[in-house]
Amino acid sequence: MLSEVPAPSLNPPAFSQAAPLPKLTTEYVAKMYPAYLELVQAQVFFRHGERTPVRIRLRDHQAWPFCQRANFLHSEFMKAVGRFIPREETMPVPNPQMVGGKDSRYTEKTATLKCGLEYEPAKWSVRLEPSHLDNGMVDLGEGGNRKKTWDPKTCEMGQLSDIGLDTLYRTGSFLRALYIDRLGFLPSNPESASTQGNKLSDWLYIRSTDYSRVIQSTHALLVGMYPGYPRSAWDGDWTSFNADFLRMFPIHTRFHKDETMHGNFACYNFIKHFVDVTVDEDNKFKWINDVYRQTVSLKSIGKRAKEMMGKPHFGSNYHPIYDELVSLVAHGDKLPEDVSLDLLESLGAAAYHQWTKRVYYQQDQRLGFGRLADNIVQTIAQAAALNKEQLADTSQRPALGSQKKGDLILAPGGIREPRKDEVPRVPKLALYGGHDITVGPMSIIMGATNRQWLPFASTLTFELFKDKNSSGALEPQNLPRPETVPRDLKTSGYYVRVRLNDQVLQVPTCEVPGKHHPKMGSSMCTLAAFFEHLEPVIASEKRLKAECGTMPVAED
Repeated sequence: MLSEVPAPSLNPPAFSQAAPLPKLTTEYVAKMYPAYLELVQAQVFFRHGERTPVRIRLRDHQAWPFCQRANFLHSEFMKAVGRFIPREETMPVPNPQMVGGKDSRYTEKTATLKCGLEYEPAKWSVRLEPSHLDNGMVDLGEGGNRKKTWDPKTCEMGQLSDIGLDTLYRTGSFLRALYIDRLGFLPSNPESASTQGNKLSDWLYIRSTDYSRVIQSTHALLVGMYPGYPRSAWDGDWTSFNADFLRMFPIHTRFHKDETMHGNFACYNFIKHFVDVTVDEDNKFKWINDVYRQTVSLKSIGKRAKEMMGKPHFGSNYHPIYDELVSLVAHGDKLPEDVSLDLLESLGAAAYHQWTKRVYYQQDQRLGFGRLADNIVQTIAQAAALNKEQLADTSQRPALGSQKKGDLILAPGGIREPRKDEVPRVPKLALYGGHDITVGPMSIIMGATNRQWLPFASTLTFELFKDKNSSGALEPQNLPRPETVPRDLKTSGYYVRVRLNDQVLQVPTCEVPGKHHPKMGSSMCTLAAFFEHLEPVIASEKRLKAECGTMPVAED
């Protein structure tokens, strides 16, 4: 039972590497949400919580005993969606012809290894029973005569840890404190809307990439927002990730090819900048070369680090080193004695430089992240078009538009396309579970100037406001807007604010007088200026295909 596992804490540990959130003081709320501004919509993108490194390269035989609750919850989730594979079962040999047959192990993923939803890694879809939380013994079958010791706290590589669960729980608690307790923007419990004839999907849209660590982070955030719901999944400390939870909270995901929260790595003229990256190009910068020399000279990890950085990598040569070391710190473990926190920070900066340097070019913004920017813009545009009745009664709102293309729903028993009555309406709150390569590039596009790798649980929030005193304001003339925004959409009186973690971003286009709110200042964009800023980043499918070019055929 989950009651056997410690409950989440609202206080982060002293060693926390999680992103900061604003302090919701009375002064802060009054300043940021004055009475003359009506909050219409919020879209929140968040990076998953703390996890183990994707791979261990620097040190041997390192245990990661931080996943007791995470293992149990992942097992519950996999059972709920019908993709549970007991630990003792060997993954089948890929065979597409077996898909849909009697052997349930042959899913699209296990049959082809190249498509399907990626609840990685499959080997930690473990069978956990309540007793396993106590004695660490797993029955491997064969009449119960054979057993193998397995510590239920042990994490696999790339797995969300219990610390990561707690961090996203705190993120959800922050969203509750702001949007429910302070602003009264959302219902106080997820069941109250249904008693009034509304569904949760009438005002809440939830989407996650298909990575287990992100789906579990999304679950933890929702538990923090609405602790105790559904009642059938609540044990007094935590909410299980079972079928009842999925019935209450419709979480959407997508096949990898349809996902816009990664860079568009199917686009050749974008991905070519990330393939076979070497240190030589970036070590021409003195500060990066200094990081390289200091790292390879370390007695503890220098030899292996040099070997790692001597090989071409995807995205960054520095990130694998940074990732492994920052994961240690994030779980309260010790760095090697000769690795300082300053060096760790410099490694993160070098990794961030390599991964994001192309995002400062407008064409690469468009090729890599224009589809995601379009999702954001369309959702805001639909909210700005709502009439008074639709604002007051969410059941009267139209369904989401083409920005929902590719959505699947994580439903009890399997993953499927939403039924007609399950298609979400234009939301008051949209939650998007993603990655560092979701939040980081989009924050750069919106004007962020930080040069550090974004912390775990980083959030990027887009808030749409309407000024209650702006009736009769003149509509801005001849400002460009993305093709997906209707030309007849009235934008006067509407404003957008973008926040990265605890800092409000200054969107460059909005600094010009007349393109921001007269009282709130240049960080509060007019909706027209917000659209103008993103217009060059968003392209039609036809233009995008032409600019992406053709992926070269791999040579035998």
